[in-house]
Amino acid sequence: MAMTFRRLCFFSLLLLCAAVALPSKILAGVRQEGETYIVDDATGYAPVIDGRKNEAREEAKREAYRDALEKALGVVVTGITEMENYAVVRDKVFSQTTGLVKSMDVAREWEEDGTFYLEAICKVSVSALDGVLGPAVLDAIGHPRIMALIDERIGDNIPFISTTEAEALRIFEHAGYLIVDPDQTRALLNVNAADAYNDPSIIMDAARTMRADVVILGRAMSAPFHTGKIEGLTMYGMSGTVQLKAVLTKTAYQITSQTVEASTGQEPALRIEDGAARCFREAASKASSAVVHKIAYALVSGATGIPGGTVNIKVADISFGDVESIEETLKEFIGKSGSVYEREYLNGNLEIDVVSEKTARNLASFMADKGVNINGVTAQTITASMLPAVADVPKIPQIEQSGFVSVQISGVASFRDADAIVNLIKEFIGEAGTMSDEFMGNALVVKIVSEKTARDIASYLSKNGINIDGVTPAVVSGKPKSAGL
Repeated sequence: MAMTFRRLCFFSLLLLCAAVALPSKILAGVRQEGETYIVDDATGYAPVIDGRKNEAREEAKREAYRDALEKALGVVVTGITEMENYAVVRDKVFSQTTGLVKSMDVAREWEEDGTFYLEAICKVSVSALDGVLGPAVLDAIGHPRIMALIDERIGDNIPFISTTEAEALRIFEHAGYLIVDPDQTRALLNVNAADAYNDPSIIMDAARTMRADVVILGRAMSAPFHTGKIEGLTMYGMSGTVQLKAVLTKTAYQITSQTVEASTGQEPALRIEDGAARCFREAASKASSAVVHKIAYALVSGATGIPGGTVNIKVADISFGDVESIEETLKEFIGKSGSVYEREYLNGNLEIDVVSEKTARNLASFMADKGVNINGVTAQTITASMLPAVADVPKIPQIEQSGFVSVQISGVASFRDADAIVNLIKEFIGEAGTMSDEFMGNALVVKIVSEKTARDIASYLSKNGINIDGVTPAVVSGKPKSAGL
C-alpha cells in the first residue's frame, strides 16, 4: 500500500512538472498535432449585399482563413506582433492562405442583421507557414549575416571540403540570409572549427571582425557501420551525425541546437567518402531547415536578450570623413551596452549595424538631429542620406574672407584617387594654409583658406593631372585626366 502511495505521489509530481513545462505560447483554441496547427475557433463574417448570401458566405470563409492564420502566427512567434511593420509581414503571409490552410470544417454558420457569420475548425500547415513567415521576417529585419564553421570528420580524417558546411550555407542563403565566406574566415583569422565548437568564445571576435550577426557552429561525424561485397566490389554502409548550434555574435547566446542522424540505408557506397558525403548532406539539410527560421524569430522576438535587436542603417552620399564621425556619435548615443559594426563603405555609401536597446525610430530621430536626411524607417532598418554639400560650406563671412577657395572635382573614380588629390593640394598650400574635404558620390570638394589664389591652385592642379573647366575668384572646378592619380 505504501509503495502504491509513493508511486501515485511520484506520478502526480511528474504530471505537475509536465504542466509547468508546457510551452506558454500555445494560444487558447490552438493546438499542434505533428506538422499541423489545429485552430478550433476560426471565425469570419461578411455583409449580405442585395440578398447574395453565397457571396457573403465565401467572403466569410476567407475571413475565417485569415483568422486561423492570425492565431497560428501568434503560436509561431509572439514577438513579431510588436514590430512596427508587423502588418506588412502579416499581409505577405495572408497572400498565400490557400497553401497554408490545409482544410476547413465549418462547425456553425448563421445570418443575423444582414451579416453572414461562420465558425470553423481549420488545419494550418506548420512547415508551409514557417516557409512563408521566415522569409517575411528576414526581409523585415534586414537579412542578418551568417557565418558557419563546422568540424567535419570521417573517422579520424578531416575532409578537404566540408559537405555539411556547404549544405548548411546553401539552406541559409536560400532562406535569405547574407553569407560570410568561411574560406576567407579561415584564411584571414586562422580559426579552427574543432576549437570553436568546444569554446564558442574563440569565434566571437572572429565573427565580429567579419561582421556576422549569428554563428553556426557544428560538428559532423561519419563512420562505416557495415561492409560487404557485391559482385566482388567492397560496399560501405555509412552512418553520420550532424549537430548545429546557432549562437548570437553580440552576447554568445545560444539561440537553438539541432542534432540529426542519417545513413546510407539500403544503398551502400563504393567509397567511404561518398557514403559519408551522402549522410552529411541529408543530415545537414534537415538540421539547417529546423534551425533556419528560429534564428529570425529569436532576433525579432527579443529572445536573444537584446530588446532592440539589430538595426541596419544605410547612409548614401556620405564622405569618408563623416563615416567615423557618425559611427562615434551613434556609439555615444547607444552607450556601452550596445555596439556599432561597419559592414561596408563603398562609393560614398555606408552600411552599418547597430545592436542595442534603442529602436530604429530612436536612432532615426537622433540621426535627424545630427543633420542626416532620414528617407525611410522600418522596425529594423533605416535608410538615409547626408545633407547636400552646400549645407556644410562655411558661413558667408568665411566664404567672403580673403584667401578662401572651394575646389570642386567631379568624376573621381575612388576614395584612393580623392585622397591623392587632397594630398596634392595639401602639399601645394603648405602648413600656412588650412583645408577640409568631402568625398561623396565620385565628387570631391576641398575647402581651402590660404595665401594661394584660385588661379594659382588651378594652374598647379592642371600640371598635376586635373582638367580645369572653371575658375572664379573663390571656386575652381575640374575633373581628373585619368584614374589612378
